Amino acid sequence: MNRKRYNQIRILVTIFVSVIVSMSVVRDSYLLSIAGVVTGMIFLALVRSKAKIKIDEREKAVQEKAANMTYAIFAPTLGIGAFLLMFPSMSKLSVFANGEFVYIESLGMIFAYLTLFLITIYAISYHFFNKSYGGDSNEE
Repeated sequence: MNRKRYNQIRILVTIFVSVIVSMSVVRDSYLLSIAGVVTGMIFLALVRSKAKIKIDEREKAVQEKAANMTYAIFAPTLGIGAFLLMFPSMSKLSVFANGEFVYIESLGMIFAYLTLFLITIYAISYHFFNKSYGGDSNEE
C-alpha cells in the first residue's frame, strides 16, 4: 500500500467517524461517540502498520522544523494569553470588579497551567532525547 492509498483510507475513516460522532451527539449518546473515535483510531493504526510508509531525511527534517516552530509560537502565545486574561481581574477594572466575567480569570489560570505543562513536557523530552542521542551535560 502506498501513501496515496493510505491517505484515501484515512479520509474515508475520518468522514465515517465524523458522521458517527455527529449523530451520537445529536442523540445524546456520548458513549457511542467515544466508541466511534476509538474504533477509528485503532483501525487507522492497524492500516498504518500495514502501509509501511517510508519517511526520508528531508521529510523528517521538515517535521522537526515544523514542530520547533509550532512550539516557539504556541508556548509564548499561550503564556501571553494567560497573562492578559488574568490581568484585568488583578487590576480591579470596573467591568471585572463587579464579579462579571468571572470565567475570564479561570480561563487565564487554565492557560497558565497549560503553558507550564507544555514547557515541562518540552524540557523533559529535550533532556531524554539529548541523552539518547549522545548529548553530554558537560558541553560548552
